[in-house]
Amino acid sequence: MPEVYPEHLEFNGRRKIPTSEFKEEDRLFHGFTVNDMTDSGGIKTENVRFPDFSCNWSRFSNPEDIRFRKNGLTTDGCYAFSVETSRYNNIATPVHDPMQENGSENYAHVEVRELFEGEEVLFEPPKGRKKDNQKSKKRRFAYRINLANNSEILISPTA
Repeated sequence: MPEVYPEHLEFNGRRKIPTSEFKEEDRLFHGFTVNDMTDSGGIKTENVRFPDFSCNWSRFSNPEDIRFRKNGLTTDGCYAFSVETSRYNNIATPVHDPMQENGSENYAHVEVRELFEGEEVLFEPPKGRKKDNQKSKKRRFAYRINLANNSEILISPTA
């Protein structure tokens, strides 16, 4: 992890922001390693963690800030995708989830959480819920493909 923790990631008395305040054009940053890349330089679909995967919100973060997450390394890369992409086919939605752990804070932390059928993108699904059936698996696979195809690598990981 880099040494100087960015002040803009600290809470500083700020409140959690509801899902309704995300803008479609806001971007979400996700850290990844060389092992998450295809031979052609894209994101491996099978390595997109979903449901409930962590990102940083561009409104409060910079791409390089992903290196300050738990187990983050200076060799990690960063890819980005829009909130609109995260809400593909009403399968998921970003939820602002500021974190405090091991003495560090990350106000920019977001979890992209799975929506169940019939739930709207402004609904905030609870953390950690899971629905396991064949239809859910197909929806998750379609979601992973869309996310991998609509992400932009901002920082390439190094060995």
